[in-house]
Amino acid sequence: MASENLPTHIDPAVGLQQTRRNILLRGVDIDACIDRIVELDTGDGPIAFAVNRAARPCAWMDAVIGPGAQRALRGKGGVRCTPLSDGVLRVGEAEFRVIGPRDPR
Repeated sequence: MASENLPTHIDPAVGLQQTRRNILLRGVDIDACIDRIVELDTGDGPIAFAVNRAARPCAWMDAVIGPGAQRALRGKGGVRCTPLSDGVLRVGEAEFRVIGPRDPR
């Protein structure tokens, strides 16, 4: 969350959990994966996800993170996905790979 675009008056106790995202990735341009199938594997086998569309931050971000957070997170809100397989994801290192295009149906 450290960024020059975020409001400077954000409570330092606020962590990434307050962004209401189920999975947080570092070093992945996930927006470039919209309309693709991706896999995450944290050691228990890969889990596939269809990457559907961008997730836009809501006004709740201003209430929980701090005034201006919603605006600061525009374009950085992550994506909405549909899980395509079952499995277990664990906190920590993960393998990420793009499988291919999402079926347009």
